[in-house]
Amino acid sequence: MHPIPRPSYAQRWKVGFGLNMVVMAVSFGLYYLGFFGRVDGPLSMPNIGRALAEMGFTVNSFQAMLVILFIVSLTWNWVLNIIAHLTGQRLTCTKGSPQEGFCGELVQRRRDESGRSWTYTCPQGHRRTDAHFHPIRKGKLANSLLMASLAAALMFYLA
Repeated sequence: MHPIPRPSYAQRWKVGFGLNMVVMAVSFGLYYLGFFGRVDGPLSMPNIGRALAEMGFTVNSFQAMLVILFIVSLTWNWVLNIIAHLTGQRLTCTKGSPQEGFCGELVQRRRDESGRSWTYTCPQGHRRTDAHFHPIRKGKLANSLLMASLAAALMFYLA
């Protein structure tokens, strides 16, 4: 298997330049739609406020929505991890040692003969009473949404 060649400096520069142009185009579009407040457009704050008021949003309901968004973005992976752990998903075999390496195959969870504890069996045939759980972790997008919703909720609360 051949290693994947690293892009040259010129290729990296072209990709960076292209991404800058995309960001600039999106920024110009948002500017002319009124998002930054200098131009009167559909995304200007008074027009957004008017549209939300017509839909029945109040200041309190908007604050509640921001707090709920914050709580959901804070806890979604905890809930998914609890569900995955309780249903026996995302578990791998622990046969081996740190020096020689672990098996690491996905395991099937079944009740043992007594019916009180679990037995984990991997495709290699290893039967163990323990398995390693691989939790779902938040990515950059989830953490960014978490911080943005927290900042917005605090701004609306303190204003």
